[in-house]
Amino acid sequence: MKRRTFITSGAAAGAAATIGLTSTPANALGGDDLTAAESASARRPETIAARRLMFGVENVDAGTGLLPRDRVIVSWITNSSFAVAVAGRVVLLDTFITRLEVTPGRTPFVIKDLVDVAPSAILIGHGHSDHAENAAYLAAKTGATLYASEETCGVMRSDFERMSNDPVIQNDPVARFPRDAALDLVPVTTTGSTPGTQILRLNFLEPFAQVVAFRHLHSIATPYDPTYPRNSLIPETGVLPVDPRDAALFPAGVPLRPSNPPRPGQLNLRTIGSAGGAVAMFYAITLRNGSNLSLAWQDTIGALREGKGSAWADGTPADGKRLTDILTVMAPVDFYSSAVGTANFTNNGLRDLIDYQQALRPRIFVPNHQTTGGSDVGETKSLVHYAIYLEQLRNMSVPETEWPDIRWTLDPADYLKPLVFDVSKPDPATHQRRRAQLRHFDRFPYAEDVRGRARGGTDVADAGHLDGSVDDDCS
Repeated sequence: MKRRTFITSGAAAGAAATIGLTSTPANALGGDDLTAAESASARRPETIAARRLMFGVENVDAGTGLLPRDRVIVSWITNSSFAVAVAGRVVLLDTFITRLEVTPGRTPFVIKDLVDVAPSAILIGHGHSDHAENAAYLAAKTGATLYASEETCGVMRSDFERMSNDPVIQNDPVARFPRDAALDLVPVTTTGSTPGTQILRLNFLEPFAQVVAFRHLHSIATPYDPTYPRNSLIPETGVLPVDPRDAALFPAGVPLRPSNPPRPGQLNLRTIGSAGGAVAMFYAITLRNGSNLSLAWQDTIGALREGKGSAWADGTPADGKRLTDILTVMAPVDFYSSAVGTANFTNNGLRDLIDYQQALRPRIFVPNHQTTGGSDVGETKSLVHYAIYLEQLRNMSVPETEWPDIRWTLDPADYLKPLVFDVSKPDPATHQRRRAQLRHFDRFPYAEDVRGRARGGTDVADAGHLDGSVDDDCS
């Protein structure tokens, strides 16, 4: 039995216990609100097996494949990617998988498992290949709605067209698309829009949960900030060491990406990445009932102090303040996951991560983007990042009383080791504030409605340029 953590809705962040096999009451299973297609897909033996792999056997009905509505389950599936079970549905946060191979290896699953888990939605943080690879393929295979910046949506269309005409994919009886395959794309914010000026809701979890999205900042190198000491654990080169034992412990298998010459089972599911690469999205999910659990996720960390990101290099501190104001109204979030890999690593360490974290005041923090992406991140580097993160907190004089419950993840040991939240009961500590936050963000439109108006001739930019100010009742 793999270790899983169970956290009750009203408990302090540190109060957790390990659970074993449990039964889920039938009335707690998310089934009544699912579409016929979702219910039929959940019953497939392949889907039941994939969901049990991702979320634990105790959290998936053995006969129907249904997921519990009285729990939220968050499972790390490498790098910045997570599988989340919420309101009876599966959501994928990013789709790139570190060391994805033809058969399970160091990464203990294959691309078919991500198809079989039957996601209802895919949220892409930004369009670089180490985040958006596999996204168009998974959306086409499963029918999941794919949410991304408008720039990244354009790239996803190109990826889909290429894969639709790839004979290696389409002649494979398992990998090929369904005959009626299409992408259900929902652009979240408009091309070239200013970070933080368009706030949108996504309706795929309604009426059980509110999902909020807005454009923020991709990481960027800014000049050294002398406000704080340099992080002594970061080498001058910014290159962190790799554990030399890893290659022997986990011998490389056949990569899914085609080699030259290609080998059996390989598929080209890569994204061209270009236009949407560094356009970054921030996503937050808040339950409307029960504990009103709130989750926030981002796969890159921009320079809030300077208001700059690699797709917003001419930004100003006013841009950063606008974003900080939005984050502050979301605080305190129950679960927060953010990238630790950053282009600002050598110059300013993890300063930018701590700035986001201090605005959101999370109860629980889980890192991401530590297994793929650059010299400062990569397989086996996570433990070094943990030490760097702790020193950064101290260098920035964050009192330990303000630290979140840090659930650091180590690869590959923590792949598919989900956090399970009991969300059945109100949390007295946050209930009133959550209600105010829900009211605050409910005044913003759904991205799906904005998309519909655009198809009818309305200017999306006019429909989407929204006030990001903070209500008094959320102060």
